[in-house]
Amino acid sequence: MSVQPQHRLSLFIQKHQATWNRLESLIELAKDRRITKQNLDELGHTYRRVSAHLAYAQTYFPEHPVTRHLNTLTARGHQAVYAASTKSDGMGMIRFFSSGFPALFHERSLFFLIAMLIFTAGGLWAFGATIIDERNALAFLPPEMVEGIDPAASTDVENREQWDHAVTSGAIMQNNIKVAFLCFALGALLGIGTLWVLFMNGMLIGALAALFHRAGESYGFWALIWPHGVLELAAIFIAGAAGLSLAWSFWVPGELTRIESFKREAKVTGQLVVGVIPLFVIAALIEGFITPAPWPHWTKYMVALITLVALILYFGRSLITVFSRNQANPGASQQ
Repeated sequence: MSVQPQHRLSLFIQKHQATWNRLESLIELAKDRRITKQNLDELGHTYRRVSAHLAYAQTYFPEHPVTRHLNTLTARGHQAVYAASTKSDGMGMIRFFSSGFPALFHERSLFFLIAMLIFTAGGLWAFGATIIDERNALAFLPPEMVEGIDPAASTDVENREQWDHAVTSGAIMQNNIKVAFLCFALGALLGIGTLWVLFMNGMLIGALAALFHRAGESYGFWALIWPHGVLELAAIFIAGAAGLSLAWSFWVPGELTRIESFKREAKVTGQLVVGVIPLFVIAALIEGFITPAPWPHWTKYMVALITLVALILYFGRSLITVFSRNQANPGASQQ
């Protein structure tokens, strides 16, 4: 049985009136410069919720006064959020990377796992095919790359005296940011392009790993890959998650139109792509300076372990903060 429009409106107002009142209070705090760091985080969160309420109201009650009220309220909220955030660009960036970016990651962590699984599937397929017959590597790698690979020489870092650290790290960073951008942008192709880029890059790594494994150089190979690879792959998976989430917003728009849902998700997931850029910068520096260093292989594995622990602590700390906030305010996670 369908809900009558008037009853739908009454339920809508009754359910969300407290949130709208809270946003009013937070806007006044920001206006009077009495807002704290915790209040500022709440302001941003509440503003996003009320923006979603406005979209709903515009769909179902476009001519009702409540829609005009929400339109005015979100405009004031937008001004309060961004006025507070731009008082200091440096502080705004710190807030984004300390809490905003990890929170966006947790909201789309399921898509992160899907991106990781797709990449892994491509890697396992190429690894298995190449282990069976090394000629199969030609199906996953350019011929010139296959012909130019010398596993023993590639893992002998002491012979890399001509390695140009700055040029190498810069080129690597540029390539990886390009891959991440493709993972995100191709989400506009309803997710198909994102899945292909992830699977293709997985096949590349899998085929290379198999060639080194067949030559008995897998320990040295992974010593060259993992120090920068932990951050690099995490960044690519996050960008892939952004692309998949973008596609999902089109296929499953909820109560919004497909176009409106897609546009709103693009604004949010675009921030995820911005958030991974520092990960690529650090990964490129590691690959340009630490990877070719004449250190024992075990030290490279230690670098990889340190980056993995740092990532877990970074995203884990934010998860604990979000969980604690939701426990203190159970209604905060509900729209």
